Amino acid sequence: MQKFGIRIVIVGLTLSAAVFLAACNVEGFFTKLQDDPVWVDPNAAAAETAGAADAGGPGKGIYGRICAACHLGSGKGVPGNNIPPLAGSALASGDANKPIGIVLHGFRGPIERNGVKINGQMAAWKDQLSDQEIADVLTYVRGAFGNSGSAVTPDEVKTLREATASRTLPYAEAELP
Repeated sequence: MQKFGIRIVIVGLTLSAAVFLAACNVEGFFTKLQDDPVWVDPNAAAAETAGAADAGGPGKGIYGRICAACHLGSGKGVPGNNIPPLAGSALASGDANKPIGIVLHGFRGPIERNGVKINGQMAAWKDQLSDQEIADVLTYVRGAFGNSGSAVTPDEVKTLREATASRTLPYAEAELP
């Protein structure tokens, strides 16, 4: 009789464990003997980011940290959310003073790009980015996304920064230097 009671307890525990495991999401918890072990390098993401920044110069890293959140990694922007594209942008590729002024002091709409009306605002970065960082990120933008603008130098940024030091408002398109 005691053996029978032990069997009931064992069967009950086995059923309880089966019900418990069936109720849990344990997919991927157990592996098969045929599975190869998988090792994930915890530093791989940092190395990949550093490699990507090297491929586009220091400006690509700055773009990824600061600009891509709005203008996207592709530079296509989100016109529906009032963020203009940088890809194929005549403004980004043309006279370097215009994008330098925008990064230094910010930008406010309305504008029209590719037939889409955009009325957004971009923050000023003059207090957060050095002349070198602004030159690097603009050099990247002017050479990426199908743009063909020349490199921007820190001296160009410094000159415009000094000439517009008293500016407190973001630029409207008609006011750009």
